[in-house]
Amino acid sequence: MRYVLAAAAILLALPAGAEQPITPKEFREYAEGYTLYFEEGGQPFGSESFEPGGATKWRYNDGSCIEGIWKPHGAQICFYYGDAQGVLCWRMLRDGDDIIARLLGTAENAGMELRITRRDRKPLICGAPGTEL
Repeated sequence: MRYVLAAAAILLALPAGAEQPITPKEFREYAEGYTLYFEEGGQPFGSESFEPGGATKWRYNDGSCIEGIWKPHGAQICFYYGDAQGVLCWRMLRDGDDIIARLLGTAENAGMELRITRRDRKPLICGAPGTEL
């Protein structure tokens, strides 16, 4: 009983908008079959489509795209776009109604946060750099 009360006290102490982890299974259910749009610091950062089976396509803001795969790795979601990028692992977090992706590991930009601003079922259109989003 003492442990239940301690756990309840900890939960009540968390701010209402405290970040809550999203499992890879929950993320798959949210993302598969959709295109997600990301921003960093309030600015568009890129978009990504998620196909069944783990295939993915990232579209940079310049209009170019790169294909890859994603897989769960424990509580993380890891992406591989080829040898040039290496493996990038993220933790997905719910922040109120929003979802935040936080880059993990030792990459030079580890800790970067991208916010998902919307999702839809429109396919990504890729082109030469400079193609509008």
